Amino acid sequence: MGWKKYWLMVLLVFVITQPGSITFANWDAPYGFYKDLSVWLGSAAGGLLLVLTYDLYEWRNGKLSSVNLLLVGVILVLTAIIGYRAELALGGEMGYGSGNIVLFVIGGLIGFTLSVMLLIVSLLHILTGELYYPYDRPLVIAWLVMMVTTLLLGAAYLKERRRGELTEQEGRDPSESSSEPRGP
Repeated sequence: MGWKKYWLMVLLVFVITQPGSITFANWDAPYGFYKDLSVWLGSAAGGLLLVLTYDLYEWRNGKLSSVNLLLVGVILVLTAIIGYRAELALGGEMGYGSGNIVLFVIGGLIGFTLSVMLLIVSLLHILTGELYYPYDRPLVIAWLVMMVTTLLLGAAYLKERRRGELTEQEGRDPSESSSEPRGP
């Protein structure tokens, strides 16, 4: 697996989870910036855990370098710590809180699932302007920057992939072309 595809998966975890996470963070009432940040980063940590599990498999098969695994491990830990600290800043408001960082990450797996399930509904609320509260402005900016980065990285990955396919096609023998019908 190329590094572009790998980091595209990592960025997509953050991009895909943000709208749904904000939706269910504010489902019952808006509790403020820290709750929205905490839920988003918890969901992202759950998604990163899944990506890391897949990438451990790819690393074992020799398709991914150790450096990439280490970096995503660091990103996972930082995401969990920052999200958990945001949760602690709420001070148990309305009974909100997971108790410890391990439960925070495990809850993030559930949050990841919920945020993906709510993605389409959330995108509709973004278009109507009903999803974000004014205090979510930094989260919106972070999401937009990640989306642009994801689109640029995705375009670079697709360009590299097409170039590889063209090189592979040029290397084939023309008599083996699959577009020509074969005789009996």
